[in-house]
Amino acid sequence: MRIPPFDNRGTLTTIELEALRSLHGAFMTARYEWHAAVALWDRLNAARDLADLPSAQRPPFGYYGEAVHEIASGASDYERHTALIAWRYAASAAVLGITMLERVAHAKPPLTASVVQELCQEPTLGRLRQALSVPAADFLPAHELRFGDDREEMAQRWTQLRDGVETAIEIVVEIAAEGGAAQPRTREEGAGCLMTEHSPSWTDPVYLGILEPLFTVAEEVPYEISRLIKVL
Repeated sequence: MRIPPFDNRGTLTTIELEALRSLHGAFMTARYEWHAAVALWDRLNAARDLADLPSAQRPPFGYYGEAVHEIASGASDYERHTALIAWRYAASAAVLGITMLERVAHAKPPLTASVVQELCQEPTLGRLRQALSVPAADFLPAHELRFGDDREEMAQRWTQLRDGVETAIEIVVEIAAEGGAAQPRTREEGAGCLMTEHSPSWTDPVYLGILEPLFTVAEEVPYEISRLIKVL
């Protein structure tokens, strides 16, 4: 999905728009690459199952199995690599977009260049959780749907993702304890962590179950900003 067009009424500054557009392009590209990596991993995993035949059924030469296992190992690394890149940019896009949405809703001054630059960096899990706590759906005009107000659906999506981020914080703390790391040891310390630095290859991905919902939020926020600007 492309970022929506914005008019020239000056509600958003050039730096805000350009930062949002750049992050949008970054996470969408990484998202497509991650989807391709997942498809590759699934295909190789199926091939690996075929290669892992019982010993009585194995051919005398095992080069096929060796090749599949070697390639699958690299595919697994690439899947996590692209996922974490996608997370970094999608989380940044979400936090920047939500901050812009909130400032437009409350008629706050434009974000300064330094603030925009800061918001373009990967947010901590706690900062993302905080952004998702903003009652953004309350800022928006109603779009009546056949089965109810779409703002309720939006609020539910954000709440579910926020709960997922909260769970990720807890997992980060558990991983640190299992690995014998000095920090983080508490949920407060876990909230100060970055996803890209605390999803080690020897564990299940911490982003499991929340990366796609994060894409949805990061993708919809520019449209909600545009929707709000039109009624101001």
